[in-house]
Amino acid sequence: MVLLPMVLLPPIAYFGRIVFLIVTTIIFAVALLAYVRVRKTKTLLLSVGFGLFFLHALLSITELLSRSFDLEFTTGYHLLIDSIALLCILVGALKD
Repeated sequence: MVLLPMVLLPPIAYFGRIVFLIVTTIIFAVALLAYVRVRKTKTLLLSVGFGLFFLHALLSITELLSRSFDLEFTTGYHLLIDSIALLCILVGALKD
C-alpha cells in the first residue's frame, strides 16, 4: 500500500481536479460518440479539442498523485494545452 503525501495540495484541490477529470470524460465521450455517428470534420475537431482537455485532466491528476514521474508542468504548458484545445473547439464550432 502506497501512502500519498498530503503536503502537495490541500484535499479541496484534489476534489477539484477529480471533478475536472469526470466532467471532461463525460464531454469527451459525448463528442466522440457524435463523431462516430456523424463522421464530419466539425465533430472531429470538437472531439479532438475535448480529447485534449481530457488528456490535460489525466496529466494533472498524475502530476498531483505521483512524484515519481517528472511531469511538473509550468503555467505556460498548461496554457498551451488549453489554448490548442480551445482553438480546435472554436474552429469546429465555426466550421460550416
